[in-house]
Amino acid sequence: MTTFQPDGMNRRSNGEEFLGQDTRQSRFLISGILIGVCAVGILALGESRYRMPLFFVLFGLWMVFYLAAVWRCTGASLKTVVLFGLLFRVILVFSAPGLSDDVYRYLWDGRVQAWGINPYVYPPVSEALADLKDDEVFSQVNHPGVPTIYPPLAQMFFHICYLIHPSIWAIKIGLALFDLLTAWFLLGLIRLYDQHPGQLLIYLWHPLLLVEVAGNGHVDALGVSFMVIAFLYLQVGGYARAFAALALSFLSKFFAICLVPVFLRWICGRISRRTEGRLPACFRPQAVWPVLIFTATIAAGYLPYLEAGEALFTGFLTYAEHWSFNAPAFDILSYVLGNPQWARTVIAVAFAMAVILVTFNRMPPIQAGFFLVGAFLLLTPTLHPWYAIWMVPFMVFYRQPAWLVFTGLIAISYHVLIRYASEGIWEEAVWVKAVLFAGFALVWAFEWIKKRRAET
Repeated sequence: MTTFQPDGMNRRSNGEEFLGQDTRQSRFLISGILIGVCAVGILALGESRYRMPLFFVLFGLWMVFYLAAVWRCTGASLKTVVLFGLLFRVILVFSAPGLSDDVYRYLWDGRVQAWGINPYVYPPVSEALADLKDDEVFSQVNHPGVPTIYPPLAQMFFHICYLIHPSIWAIKIGLALFDLLTAWFLLGLIRLYDQHPGQLLIYLWHPLLLVEVAGNGHVDALGVSFMVIAFLYLQVGGYARAFAALALSFLSKFFAICLVPVFLRWICGRISRRTEGRLPACFRPQAVWPVLIFTATIAAGYLPYLEAGEALFTGFLTYAEHWSFNAPAFDILSYVLGNPQWARTVIAVAFAMAVILVTFNRMPPIQAGFFLVGAFLLLTPTLHPWYAIWMVPFMVFYRQPAWLVFTGLIAISYHVLIRYASEGIWEEAVWVKAVLFAGFALVWAFEWIKKRRAET
């Protein structure tokens, strides 16, 4: 079997063995303190959308301090990494969700369910929900004419949080806890591959992850958490649990469905005998059972909401058909083909081909996930900054500069909020996409040339 190959991440690297322990730890303490100051600054901004220049300065400084820490992360103690990671989350969980109002939609969906109403049936503006409307929550719900787009496990999470406390803070704290759960399972993977535990810093201290989960409360943290859990169980041979976790990730955010063939191919390779190929192995009970678990888990997740009928997917299909943001691949294809729907079709086919190629290339699962998340971020017609947090767990093992730069630069996509906050006009600036994707491409090209020269 192909074994996992981390991208240049050793127990010690870049001369760390020549530095004293006290010197190394003092450097991380300084980085952690400086990042903490940036987090407090973002907390003090309040509604960041009205103070975007200051937000960009604080986020940029945080990213600089973060990159400096990442460069030598194999010298960091796990205690230092975890304590500062907890501190950053405590600070930002009390910040106002000033960059996105999605968390208010989550709260609304939780309120609707608390009243015994299926959230997929009615859009927020419906007269059937008139008794639930108020100035505090309903007035901040985005796209009120569209039924909810979020899958069943996300809905259950919203409902539970609302019952615990009907506020955005319950949702943000719940997501921050799942974020920490992700870190716990990432640490398990790090130890499984005999990597340095200091690499957990790449995840726990990432500014985008902190701002989007603890700060803005995006439900992607739920899907990322179960995806990482699935990877760990897959590696230790808990195939049924891996597919159950993968199904829970799908029920949180739909991305995880593309990992099913990758997981199945890995299982078939593991259980196949020398005398039989992978295809016959896929029909053995050890491979069939996890797929049945995956299917049953998804069916169980949708069961409480089936009364919505076709409306179950109305919101998601509206999103898939009409939403677009920060996506140069989609913009170029729409211009060339003269039809946005054709462009979406081409992108869907291209991504499906990427899934097939990655599956049959026999990549280790984590490497395959890394490539598929990257393909999604580069191809998707809608690229909000928080989508990039799906890449952060993979960077713990593949510390590629291009993606480090991408997950930092993507914060400039919030430039659109400057005019939107003052005039109510949502207008993208071309230079934002140019900086983001050209920056990624230039760093990737530089690293590729550097690698080729080293090989020769």
